[in-house]
Amino acid sequence: MTDSTLPPVPSFDAAPLRPRHDGWTPARQRSFIEALAQTGCVEQAATYVGLSRASAYALRRRAGAESFRDAWDAALDVGVAQLADAALSRALHGVATPVFYQGEQIGERRRFDEKLTMFLLRYRDPRRYGAWNDRERHYYASDAGTKLTRALAKLPADSGSGGDVV
Repeated sequence: MTDSTLPPVPSFDAAPLRPRHDGWTPARQRSFIEALAQTGCVEQAATYVGLSRASAYALRRRAGAESFRDAWDAALDVGVAQLADAALSRALHGVATPVFYQGEQIGERRRFDEKLTMFLLRYRDPRRYGAWNDRERHYYASDAGTKLTRALAKLPADSGSGGDVV
């Protein structure tokens, strides 16, 4: 279950266990961490290696499994990065939803999630779109005349123009 597009899973020391062919062998631990990095889901990763989610969490809690825990956390970070990439893709490209007419699909429509877009803009560019910006006074189209008047009032008077500016 290795995907060359994902960052490599960090090397780690397998948690020390009593040898069992049907348990958490070092190879199964490594496969679990690789699957966890790809899926971001503990249950799917455990199922992939043929063990239960509960046994994975039990292994994580064991004394001496610090390296395994660190690898687990690193694998989840990879999963979260994939989630962020997928959310950004949906915000940019939308999601195709089929359009039906009389029971037949005649096309598709792109749906864009504006809340997702706003969240990503705030998170990725807080200087421009951050919450602080909500507290600032903004001038909108209806305030354009007022804004222009204030800007012109700040300009020095030009005595040599001889006429009014229209």
